[in-house]
This record gives sequence, structure tokens and C-alpha cells, in this order.
Amino acid sequence: MATKRRSAVTSEAEQAFQLEHPSEEIVWARAVEVFGNEDLANKWMRTPLPILEQHTPEEYARSNDAAKQRETLIILGRIDYGLFS
Repeated sequence: MATKRRSAVTSEAEQAFQLEHPSEEIVWARAVEVFGNEDLANKWMRTPLPILEQHTPEEYARSNDAAKQRETLIILGRIDYGLFS
């Protein structure tokens, strides 16, 4: 029987702050937290995603576009809470 994955430890207040003040560093840190290690986070960050019009989360994180960084954080939040598989 599979064990249920626990969500990452970032509090809701911290996640709200991150969405208000997104940055490349915050996106990367959240990816590592959600995926549990740097290797998995790197793999996900470098994978083109249909939801990002075949761009990678890394491209969005490095864009210096707060809206794109925010979008990536929202996707990570959904993954964290099991809304994406």
C-alpha cells in the first residue's frame, strides 16, 4: 500500500508572501521543497510543460517577469497539494 505524501512545510502565510514577491530564488527553493530534493526539482524545472505553452519552469523563473514566476509558484502549490499528477 502506498503511503500518502505530506505537503511541503512552507506555511500558507509564507506562500502568500512568495506569490506577492516572486523571484527566481523563491521558485527554485519552492521546487526543491515540493519535490524533496534538488535532482527531482532540477528535472522538473527543465521539463517543457504544456501548461506553460511548452516552456520550462526554469525559463519562467529566470524571466524576471513576476507574473510568470507567480504562475510557476501556483503550479508548484498545486503539485504540493496533489492537484496535478
